[in-house]
Amino acid sequence: MHGHVFQITEYGPAELPFADPNAPTDILTRVSAGPPVKRDTMVIPEYNYIKIRVRADNPGIWMFHCHLDIHFAMGMAFAIVEAPDVLQRTMEVPREMLEFCHQQSVPIAGNAIGNKGLDFKGLPKPPTLVGRSPRLFP
Repeated sequence: MHGHVFQITEYGPAELPFADPNAPTDILTRVSAGPPVKRDTMVIPEYNYIKIRVRADNPGIWMFHCHLDIHFAMGMAFAIVEAPDVLQRTMEVPREMLEFCHQQSVPIAGNAIGNKGLDFKGLPKPPTLVGRSPRLFP
């Protein structure tokens, strides 16, 4: 997660209906022993998860993403808007950026789709799982 150091509070194999029951489970443990480890990156093996704790003390728009381009393109990324009230008071979007958004028909007001409040009509559907790893599922 950009802009932060986080603590890993839990990690391990995900309990998914399509996960291989014979996959090794001794690679990671579910709960870390002792104080949580501080990191700024984490390798997450296939079909595993992590839970993190973040101190939200750095106002901004921060990316959380996978570093594999194909995963990034598949939607394995998101932005966290931290302290939006502080950003509205202290940040000004450059005119060039607003013009670029206008040229691309990207809304410059509203929520993620440019609507008001919790109206997300028109938001694209998220990616879906289309296959299984041949390494795990021969």
